[in-house]
Amino acid sequence: MCTVVVSVEPGAEWPVVFLGLRDESADRPWDPPAAWWPELGDRVEGLHDREAGGAWLATATRPARSAVVLNRREQPPVPDGGWRTRGSLPLDAAATGRLPSGRPLTRTFNLLSADATGAVHTSWDGERLTSEALAPGVHVLSHGAPDDLAVARVARWLPRFRAAEAPAGPLPEQHEGSWGPWLDLLRESSDLSTSDDEALVRADLLDGTWFGSLSLSLVALSASAVEHAHLRLDTGAGVDLRGALATR
Repeated sequence: MCTVVVSVEPGAEWPVVFLGLRDESADRPWDPPAAWWPELGDRVEGLHDREAGGAWLATATRPARSAVVLNRREQPPVPDGGWRTRGSLPLDAAATGRLPSGRPLTRTFNLLSADATGAVHTSWDGERLTSEALAPGVHVLSHGAPDDLAVARVARWLPRFRAAEAPAGPLPEQHEGSWGPWLDLLRESSDLSTSDDEALVRADLLDGTWFGSLSLSLVALSASAVEHAHLRLDTGAGVDLRGALATR
């Protein structure tokens, strides 16, 4: 399951920053961030899922927004006509600023939507659709509620991320800048087995298919800009986060 760490600091130059670790089947094809959706124009970019056509994470300019979707574990009945891809949710939220409404025709999800005014967590558990603004501070999102201490990796790492200095803006080109403390925690977490319940960077063999952390996204939002630094991590049976960040 994916993990997102987000800092909300109203009044800052970059009031919302977040990192996202994307977990997916290692053999599911996808493309790095770009404007893959001609109908949305060049202002919307995202991580393109070739299989279903949507995006795990999307950003937009004019105005600056970003959104990222995380899977939940509930299994509601399949709606008439089949499922709509969850990858449509970040694209719609980034492009229009609209939050999901009614009864979504997707599998269950948690959606982080952000702009310069703050961040909203929207959850669909197959029965109820709820949205809540995230309070100022640092939050860890997973397949459960925001900051859900029943999730082992949240319980272990939420206090550590809250104790670390949050990033102050975009990732610089040639060094880690203010992202260093958060990236140091990711490097520390990579000492755990990728199958450990407390691991942030994950890789598990399920029914003969590898599922794991395929990429790392670092996003910063201001009133006029959104910056997305992306690092591909998929390596089949595991992820060497230390090596990947060292060679950036």
